[in-house]
This record gives sequence, C-alpha cells and structure tokens, in this order.
Amino acid sequence: MPPRHRLDGIVIRQQPIAEADLIVSLVSAEEGRVDVLARGARKSTKRFAGGIALFSAISAVTEQGRGHLPTLVESSLHAAFLHAAPSYGQLALASYVVELAGCAAQPSHADPALFTWLRASLALAETAMEQQLRTPRLAIEIGFLQALGVCPDLQACSQCGQDTAAGGTWQDADAGLVCTRCLRPHAETLPPGLVRALALWSLAPAEPPVDALPASAALRVAEQRVARLLGQVVPETLRSAQALRDLLRFEA
Repeated sequence: MPPRHRLDGIVIRQQPIAEADLIVSLVSAEEGRVDVLARGARKSTKRFAGGIALFSAISAVTEQGRGHLPTLVESSLHAAFLHAAPSYGQLALASYVVELAGCAAQPSHADPALFTWLRASLALAETAMEQQLRTPRLAIEIGFLQALGVCPDLQACSQCGQDTAAGGTWQDADAGLVCTRCLRPHAETLPPGLVRALALWSLAPAEPPVDALPASAALRVAEQRVARLLGQVVPETLRSAQALRDLLRFEA
C-alpha cells in the first residue's frame, strides 16, 4: 500500500475532470497550495461525505497514485465558513477571498500568515451585510497585502514616524500615510476613524466584527491606494472582483 499523508487545509477551488472526478485545491499553513485528485467525487455524494466543499476547512488523507497528483483517500470537516444559504454578497466576497489566496499560495511553500488571513477573511465574508460590502472588502485586501509583506506601514507617518491618530493623507500607495503635521498645503486628508481602521487592518488579518464605514470620498481614496498595491501582486483580473464591483455600485 502506498504511504499516506495527512494535512489540514482550506478548500479554495474545485475543478471537474473526466466524468466523475474533481481536482480539489487546498491551502495549508505548512505546505502552501496542494492539489489532490478526488476520484468519483462528482458521482457519489457519499464518497467524501466528510467534506471537500468550497470554503471548508478540512483534514485530508492522501496517497501518491500513478499520476502526478496525490489521490484523496478520505476527508473530515473542521469548519464550513459559509452557512447553507449565504447571500449573493457573502458568496461574492468569499469567492474573492479564495481567488486571492489561489494567486498567492505556492506549492510546497509554508505560509502561515496567508493561511491565517484566509481563515479570518472567510469568517468575515460569512458575516458581511449585503449592502455593506465596501468595508469588509477593504479590510480583507489590506490584510492580504500584509500577509504577503507588501503593505506599507499604516501605523505611523512615513515622514516623521509619529502616530497618525489625528488623521492624515495617503498620497503615495507605496509610501504609506503622512500625518497631519507633515501634510503639504491643501492635501486631501483621511479622517481619524478611517486612519485608525487602516492601521488596525494592517496589524492583523481581518477579523469580525468590522464596523462599516460610511461611503465617502476619503474611503474611495483608500480603496484606490489599495487597488494600486493589489495590481502589483495580482496582475490578472479576478472574476469575483468584477462581481464585487457590480455590487458596490448599489451602495451609497
């Protein structure tokens, strides 16, 4: 019998193959992205009743088969991050999370920070309100950039190093915030509440609850800076990102 291997991971993708099989993609803290072949998964719901659903944290047992992918032998469910009847907004946000994770996770590369962000962000997606997706999306994106190590310091002024509790500006996406003491004349400022939120989300992965911030010009400035940073690490257009943009058009 081939040796078996156990790993814990979160399901980020399912790809149908042949008549009844699935390629299931997991993100693991210890092993990065892992693709496994689930034979007969589409033909029988009992084959992996323990759980291989999208957005699920599972424990998987695999063995090396004759192909290049390990074969999934059994699985057990730890947590399902989306409830049985999610709203369209929750589904779009969770889909965005797993697509981001799929862009960043590397095979055979341990990435505990990315895994921690993935768990927290899926939990946040499950609690998101249908008409208040802008704030959790921004929190998820900043947490993602932080997990990758490409988020600028949002805790202190990039020029003088002092705190930004009184507000500030974010003119250069790569440089980070500038406090009110170092502002250039007539610079567009971000209110203290938004600055505190940005700092919080850059300290740790997004965790519920994330209080909704009112839509404003300042919030859109922060979104634009984050979008520029994301464009440097996620070059391809994500389908779920477009779905989110369509939903956000209906927010105030």
